[in-house]
Amino acid sequence: MKPNRDASELAARLSTAASKPPALPAAPAQEVPVAPKTTPAPARRAAAPKGRPATDTIGISLRPARTLLQRYTIAAAERTRATGRVVSAQEIMLEQLEQGPS
Repeated sequence: MKPNRDASELAARLSTAASKPPALPAAPAQEVPVAPKTTPAPARRAAAPKGRPATDTIGISLRPARTLLQRYTIAAAERTRATGRVVSAQEIMLEQLEQGPS
C-alpha cells in the first residue's frame, strides 16, 4: 500500500492533541427553584368519540374492471351531490355486497 503524503503531519497533530488535557465544559449556573402555582384545573368535558364507530371489519383487496369501478365512482359522485357529504365508491360497493345476490 502506498503511504499517504500527509500521514506524518497527521501523526504529529494527533500526538500534540493527545498530550493536552481535554477542555472541561463550564459548570451550569445554578437556578433558584420556583414553586409552581397551585390553581385548580378547569373541569373537562367528556370527549366525544371522533370518526366512525368501531366495527368488526377485515381488509381485502379487490381488482374491479375499469368500467365497473367507473360505474361505482359515478354513483358515489351522484350520492355525494344528493346528500351533501362525501360518499366513496367503496361505500357504494359495500352497500351492494350487504344486500346480497339478487
